[in-house]
Amino acid sequence: MTKQSRRYYLLCLLAGAAASLCLPPFGLVPLVVTLSWPALCIARTDRVRTALLTGWVAGFGWFLASTWWIAASMVAGDTGHWPFLPLAVVFVPLILSLFWAAAAGISWRLGKRADTRLLWFVVMLAGFEWARGYVATGFPWNAPGYLFSAHLSLLQSASVLGLYGLNLVAVIVAMIPAFWVMGWRRTAIVAGAILPLVAIGGMVRLASDEISGVADLAMGEPKQVRPKQVRLVQPDIPQNEKWNREKRPAHLQRLIELSSGTLPIPQLVIWPETAFAGLLGAERELFTKTVASALPYDGLLVTGVPRRHSRFLLLNSAVLVQPDGEIRESYDKQRLVPFGEYFPFRDLFPFATAIVGPMDYRHGTSRTPFTLQHYGLVQPLICYEVIFPGIVSQTEPRPDILVNLTNDAWFGGTPGPYQHLEQARMRAVEEGIPLLRVANTGVSAGFDAYGRTLARIDMDQAGFVDVNVPDPLAPTFYAIWGETLLSIGLLLLAVRTINLDRKRSLRQ
Repeated sequence: MTKQSRRYYLLCLLAGAAASLCLPPFGLVPLVVTLSWPALCIARTDRVRTALLTGWVAGFGWFLASTWWIAASMVAGDTGHWPFLPLAVVFVPLILSLFWAAAAGISWRLGKRADTRLLWFVVMLAGFEWARGYVATGFPWNAPGYLFSAHLSLLQSASVLGLYGLNLVAVIVAMIPAFWVMGWRRTAIVAGAILPLVAIGGMVRLASDEISGVADLAMGEPKQVRPKQVRLVQPDIPQNEKWNREKRPAHLQRLIELSSGTLPIPQLVIWPETAFAGLLGAERELFTKTVASALPYDGLLVTGVPRRHSRFLLLNSAVLVQPDGEIRESYDKQRLVPFGEYFPFRDLFPFATAIVGPMDYRHGTSRTPFTLQHYGLVQPLICYEVIFPGIVSQTEPRPDILVNLTNDAWFGGTPGPYQHLEQARMRAVEEGIPLLRVANTGVSAGFDAYGRTLARIDMDQAGFVDVNVPDPLAPTFYAIWGETLLSIGLLLLAVRTINLDRKRSLRQ
């Protein structure tokens, strides 16, 4: 590789990295346009190999800058996995960037000229970002559409388009300089108007809800006769202490004190993922004693707890528990984290046990909401299940509250927990359903159906917060129609691009 080639790919890498700063927690939305540089390079090159490498390098920059923190899980909790750290830093970005490489290579093959290759790249990148949410169990983390989390007004568009539709809009916005350079000045101006128009539409949606609320109060029609009050408990147990049996009594006592130390105690209390650090079947007596000490006589607890499925398999579960320790309902996590909760093709990798332990988790098979009197239907989502758009549409009947239990202690003070938080917030807006997020070390928060923050406990703080949960909205456009608008948008862009190529071929 020549010095000029190295400089070329370095610029593409930096462009992808800079563009990723549009994502949470930074929210530097204008930087997304730096993706125009690798897009122009892909469109103008005369070799498909160069297009593939350019897409791969730009994607690697995007994911390296935005997901490097995943490697922190390799060394959290005194695991001793430091030798794997360099591999972990680059492994995930290298794999995820293959989707961008495929988008670049296919767009180059389909387009006959530079300008139509650019349009094909818009179509293909949005399409492959959708595919990233499904291939090999899916991992739609840090998709371009999350730039709309930068402001509450922008976030309202998720109720219509969902994340995958917003990916297409985000890629179009990212191409503003590229459109201008290609001579499509009018297209560039229209693309430049998208974000202001989306923000105005979002402000109108938020304002209409405020006006409606004021009108209801003026007419003496409160939205809720009795508030649905919930206590969110964040114990802040460091990962290197979480499974220490000598410290477990102190950890459980902290949960009890945070849950019951301040009166009045709401009827529903929620603890985070694996809050009870022990197998439920083997330590049922201790679990029952802990719950009885934490709840009022008529209380209910939703908590995460590991359970044994069989001799060699575990379940990552959420359970609804009565004050006497009786489990009324349970939910087993369905979307498991590859290389975290299970190791694919474990028998082929002798080091698998050193990374994920001797046993894999098994996925659950049922997504039935918990039924709670007064609160309605409560749908648990464990850890990164909440990053998948449309997951609630698979639930019948429609829940009244979404509850996300998680343990982000693995990632410390990196951007990871904040990205996870914003992805959960977008699910609330997409579905029009309030969401309560309870994290071991933070960030715990409650969001209404518009994504507005009801309460919050920041990172690395032990505490609790009582949340009055509002009613859900009627099903949003996205909740009803899913990816319909995305499909229409991709189809129209593809047809437009094919026609452009055909017209120019006829002229020649």
